[in-house]
Amino acid sequence: MIKKFLFTILMASLMFTVQISFIGCEDNNDDSGPNVSGSADQFPATNDYEVNARIVGVVSFGGLSTCADIQITKDGAVIEDALVLVNSDTIPYDFGVYQLSLPTSNSYDLTITHDGNLIASGEGVKTPDAIPVISNLDSGDVHQKNTDLIVQWGSVSDVTSWQVTNTVNGSQTYQSALLPLDARSHVIPGPNFSPGQYDVQVSAINGLYPGDDPALSNPDSGYDIEGPKGYFIGITQSDYVEIIVND
Repeated sequence: MIKKFLFTILMASLMFTVQISFIGCEDNNDDSGPNVSGSADQFPATNDYEVNARIVGVVSFGGLSTCADIQITKDGAVIEDALVLVNSDTIPYDFGVYQLSLPTSNSYDLTITHDGNLIASGEGVKTPDAIPVISNLDSGDVHQKNTDLIVQWGSVSDVTSWQVTNTVNGSQTYQSALLPLDARSHVIPGPNFSPGQYDVQVSAINGLYPGDDPALSNPDSGYDIEGPKGYFIGITQSDYVEIIVND
């Protein structure tokens, strides 16, 4: 079940902090909202590896905890014998990914070596401070085929972008572009709904901004990660909300 939770996304996760200016002791009636501009630092790839590295925030009995979820490939082949460190923790390989629960930290650094060479490094990744909650849909909601579905969610801090996804039987059928940090709703277009059972999810991302979408699909550089192409991000994801579409 944790595997399904981790692989959804953008997910694809990607880090840097949102820059917010604080106004001092003066009257300011500007209600234009938070700064939504920005872009992940991009580094030209200097080797043939691709690394998709996510620090995932998950709910535990003690509150929000984190785990590493890292995929490494070279020329399309999965790399199984790299040495992967997040802060001081060695991340083991298992079933296609390097994955491990992590001690809570204010930020996370990544180093990866393979065949004795440093192939990837990233610094200062944070995770959003909470799990996003879809606020306008209940599990089992009935929806009409070929009609738009609006998805709404609540605020979460330490977010640089949002993403909405839709899956059927574990296969993704819709993925939004990266949405600005002040977005609180998104419309999944009607043609994405034919009869069936769908799982809708919202991802809160720290490290990628709107316009950084190539990082999640076909990167040719490293997004907040040096050495390979790919990304290094923090992410939290809502619970799935089940939507039923009838004939």
